[in-house]
Amino acid sequence: MEPRYKSKMIRVLDARIAVRSFDGRAVLLFGHCNATEEMADYLISRGVMPAAILDNSAAKQGQAYRTIPITPPEIVRNYTAENSLVLIVTRFFAKMSAQLKRLGYDGEIVQVVEYNSFAEYSLSDDTLRRKTARMLRGAETLKNIRNQYPSPHLIICPNKALGDVYWAMAFLPAYRAKRGIDEIAIVVVEDGCRQVAETFGEERIVTLSPTEMDEFVQAVIYTREGSCLFAHHDRPYTDNIIKYLDKHFLSFIDYYRFAVYGLSRETEPAAPTNLQPFNGGRTLQKGCGVILAPYAKSVTQLPAAFWENLAAEWRGKGIKVCTNVYGGETPIRGTAPLMLPLNQLPAAAEYAGVFIGLRNGLCDVVHAANCRKIVIFPDCFYSTTPHKAADFFALPGWESVVC
Repeated sequence: MEPRYKSKMIRVLDARIAVRSFDGRAVLLFGHCNATEEMADYLISRGVMPAAILDNSAAKQGQAYRTIPITPPEIVRNYTAENSLVLIVTRFFAKMSAQLKRLGYDGEIVQVVEYNSFAEYSLSDDTLRRKTARMLRGAETLKNIRNQYPSPHLIICPNKALGDVYWAMAFLPAYRAKRGIDEIAIVVVEDGCRQVAETFGEERIVTLSPTEMDEFVQAVIYTREGSCLFAHHDRPYTDNIIKYLDKHFLSFIDYYRFAVYGLSRETEPAAPTNLQPFNGGRTLQKGCGVILAPYAKSVTQLPAAFWENLAAEWRGKGIKVCTNVYGGETPIRGTAPLMLPLNQLPAAAEYAGVFIGLRNGLCDVVHAANCRKIVIFPDCFYSTTPHKAADFFALPGWESVVC
């Protein structure tokens, strides 16, 4: 879960805990996904034990997360408005809320996080004013971008996710060749995504904040701006491409190959062309080092003890272990911190010899590195789909471990 969404989730839950909103009521969570697991973790840490996780997937029903049973949504018929409430932290709030009401549930249904800021189910004057002001701010951003790049085709990467930008850039050359596009400009969220785009040799890059990007996307949709493409497998949420996964399987990489760019199965992704050499040799031992990347927002975090034991195992072989860190992240105990620009990370992995990452965007960044690459997956499903994260986010050529 992105930090901005997680902070919103915590604020909402803390406010309800403060007024004892959960006391004496069964707390039901709807939609088993990574975000729901993070919500369950936080509730448990605050002394609130959810009674069940509701999910429509028959593949998930009968399982459990931290002893919380995963059940069909129909169990809400066993609860009343007085003795229960339902918390929804996925982006399918409207759909899930309507389903609960069809099942006869008349209890409180709480939207813990608003993901789809492009839609609001109200025609009040206040809503119309706010949405109009938001669209106008986005239109101003669009105008500024077009003033800077009046003719290039805009490739918009709307999500703050390194892996998404990596594969959007990797298949972009084939898309440009297919469409005969000469000039492009890339629009991304924040500095990390800009760095990923730069590794592919892109120079015309506009960097927006998450809020600016949301407003910009809404303006592009509202004004029907031409000569642009949303290069993402799931945003904006108006395209519903992810619903394909409800009944069929398509990998994360193939979503970019097929769904985003409409390329053939034979199309190979391009490798980064603007990588830099690793210049921190004193931090790692050449050919005898390990880089750990234990942090991710697309899959559930593993316990710190897992990484500490893994680091100790490699150190026991006489190998120096580093933890790639960024921002407020802390190195795994017993390892040295490694903080590098993204264009040096593939070279650092090759210098060390081994890269081990929880499935995160850094794994995509080092995908083309010539070294031993191990990806760790928690044994969980991807989002609200019936497909395991290890299958959806699989990386060809990597050793894969499911925990």
